[in-house]
Amino acid sequence: MRNALRSKPNFILATILSVVILCSAVAVFFNTSLVPQTVKLITITILLTFYYCQLNKMANVFLVVFLLFFVGDAFSVFDFGNTSVILAKSFYIGAYLLLIFVLLGKLKKIKFQGLVSYYLIFVLILNSFFLYQLYEVSKDNFIDDTNIVVYTFHGITLVALMYFAFVVYLSKETGQSITYLLMVFCFVFSDVLNYICNLYIHFWLFEVFERTLHILGLFMLYKYVYDYHTLTDEEQKMNLSEYFIHTTQQLRDINVESSIET
Repeated sequence: MRNALRSKPNFILATILSVVILCSAVAVFFNTSLVPQTVKLITITILLTFYYCQLNKMANVFLVVFLLFFVGDAFSVFDFGNTSVILAKSFYIGAYLLLIFVLLGKLKKIKFQGLVSYYLIFVLILNSFFLYQLYEVSKDNFIDDTNIVVYTFHGITLVALMYFAFVVYLSKETGQSITYLLMVFCFVFSDVLNYICNLYIHFWLFEVFERTLHILGLFMLYKYVYDYHTLTDEEQKMNLSEYFIHTTQQLRDINVESSIET
């Protein structure tokens, strides 16, 4: 069992998650809430099971992040009123803060000059403006001041998470930084769609994308943690175009025009 699961990327896990996402999408379309709720609750259990079938160790900070996501998912599934929504958001905020904490050591050595600094300032302003517009659209749908505080802090945490992910990626461009950036994108867009469905307008397709992105974000977190414990050279630069599809020098040397004429 252990040897069968030692593949990277893990094809078996990717296949299982694809089936899980497909079943969840079909269930949402037919308005069957039990399947998507079950999927959301067991996703982290599946990921941790596969992880410990391959490795016997995990840094405590990452284990706590997974546990916070699990408890947050549990409160979002077992809905018993406004309190469960607040608790779910609170645990998600805790997970995002710990993910930011993971980057703090790398941020100390980063120095930017010229256009990159202006680009990062632009990204921060754009994200803040988008968060403000989302707040303006949905503020009338908040139940009380507690919800406003929790949702606002949740949004600020997401903006900070995305900003730091951009900073680390632009400074290092490693496989780890790409994984982290993709993970953040998944979580941010998943939570934005969740905001739209809960506070503005509910559409089944939005819910499908929200759940899919959440699962993909957890999978990227799994990949980030796995690579963190297995990669020997985390500082080796990697372009985003080389992240999923690898090529060889022989393929690069093929003369395409000559092949077509032949």
